[in-house]
Amino acid sequence: MAKNDIKPKDQGGALMVIDFAADAGMGLENMTSQDMAIPFFNVLQKLSPQCDTVEGAKAGMIFNTVTEQSYKEIIVIPCSYKREFVEWRPRASGGGLVGQHTITSDVVSTAKNIDGKLTTATGNVLVETAYHFVLSASDSGSIEPGLIVMSSTQLKKNRRWNSLMNNLKVQGPNGMVTPARFSHMYKLSTIQEQNDKGAWFGWTIETVGPVTNPGIYQAAREFAQQVSSGTVKTAAPEQDHVETVQHF
Repeated sequence: MAKNDIKPKDQGGALMVIDFAADAGMGLENMTSQDMAIPFFNVLQKLSPQCDTVEGAKAGMIFNTVTEQSYKEIIVIPCSYKREFVEWRPRASGGGLVGQHTITSDVVSTAKNIDGKLTTATGNVLVETAYHFVLSASDSGSIEPGLIVMSSTQLKKNRRWNSLMNNLKVQGPNGMVTPARFSHMYKLSTIQEQNDKGAWFGWTIETVGPVTNPGIYQAAREFAQQVSSGTVKTAAPEQDHVETVQHF
């Protein structure tokens, strides 16, 4: 018998049945959100390093930074939303993340537009960044939390997506109401865009329809509550990714 070929024990003539539900959560008790990585779903560009290092990854595909899988499209349930300004040190000064700021912070309000970039008094660059906390749904019915980050040219897509959600209406007991952010599913894919400074791939967003699985709906609701309570926090995207999608 091979080393990993372990046969199930015979329980009185019947094979032992594995009950995953009975042992749910065992071995995971001491883990918090700080011990886990929520994947970013990034749109790969021609200069994205993953196109050279990850098998099957190509410009225009959607890349999961944790599983390192690439997709032509994904189905997601948006659960929560946050917008802030991420402060980066210029490459010429060594590069790297400096901090993340709320849209009403003094760092943002005192920054100046220099050469099309919002720049702090210390010379760092502020990048307006929209975070969509989502659950990604697979064909098998499994779900996975993730982050979709939109900045620069994709902020227009961000506003459109928010408008789609805000304009949804469903019948309530006392009339029409706007359902929760996590009430509907969306298909995200990419499309090539360009301006006078170059070409890149951006997001396309289509409404799929309402969430019909009660278990998935509850999971989305719980994820939204975790983000709202601060249990799940945003991390800044990698500087390489930010720079490959900025087109000023």
